[in-house]
Amino acid sequence: MSNSKQQKLNAIWYKGQTIPLHYKIMSKLFSLLSKIREKLYAIGLLKSHKIKCPVVIVGNISVGGVGKTPFVIWLVNQLKSQGLKVGVVSRGYGGKREHEPLLVIPQTSPKASGDEALLIAKHTDAPVFVGKNRVKAAQKLMLDYRVDIIVADDGLQHYALKRDIEFVLIDAKYGLGNEKLLPSGPLREEKSRLDSVDMVIYKGKKQDKSYFTYAPLMVYELGKTKNQRTLESFRNQHINAIAGIAHPDSFFNMLSAQGLAVVKNPLDDHEVLTIEHFNFGNDDPIFITEKDATKCQDFKLDNVWVVVLKLNMETQTKEQVLKLVDGVLK
Repeated sequence: MSNSKQQKLNAIWYKGQTIPLHYKIMSKLFSLLSKIREKLYAIGLLKSHKIKCPVVIVGNISVGGVGKTPFVIWLVNQLKSQGLKVGVVSRGYGGKREHEPLLVIPQTSPKASGDEALLIAKHTDAPVFVGKNRVKAAQKLMLDYRVDIIVADDGLQHYALKRDIEFVLIDAKYGLGNEKLLPSGPLREEKSRLDSVDMVIYKGKKQDKSYFTYAPLMVYELGKTKNQRTLESFRNQHINAIAGIAHPDSFFNMLSAQGLAVVKNPLDDHEVLTIEHFNFGNDDPIFITEKDATKCQDFKLDNVWVVVLKLNMETQTKEQVLKLVDGVLK
């Protein structure tokens, strides 16, 4: 989706701009099809498949980035620290594969795995399988690795896969927008769907709600992970910042909050990066997200720095998440 089209949608979804009539008609059709699909699963004409271990869904009811991948990484590492064998399944959005499901390892090309699944594999050292059919991915994962629990990244609407827990993430800044279904609003499902999930967690501080926050930890030079610096060391120079994520301003504003002079360069979510994206005609440092770094790991570039974020889980939220998971493991 182009930046201009996304900006128009954001104006409707989050800023109160008038919804075009054809969007309203399309939303009614979307709602009807969703209800029919839901009914078909309820009466068994569409099958839900049970995996031989607990399945935890991490998803959202709105389009756009809500921090699912960082949350999955945090959750997998938390469970691994308890001695559990954990596996992950994901759609592998943006990846093009000849065969599915695909096992993702840190050396896998992001062109095949998609950037998010590759990040999970790199940061957890857990077996990650990607495929449009999450049931087949989960079955293959269980067959090959005999894991104790499976975490499904972005699988809330994939009802073919039975689940034991549903965590839904919401961006604290954007919320559910105008609370309309696509394309009139950002919702994939009705807001009432939140009543049936196990836990709603916000990305960003939210009073009296479960939440987690991000903070920049440090940066490392692209292709040279041992060459690390603090963000403070860049404070006396301009920074060219690139972000191909759902809400790029969240990345830029986070850097600005650290006292950096940021020149913003927003890209489309999941946009394919080329060398030309890094040609700014100056010698200023270039900051990119870890997600974007997976797409240019073979580039030979100087003065490009990858921002590593630290996920800070609010204490009560952490306790509730782990209590829910512990309950299905017993």
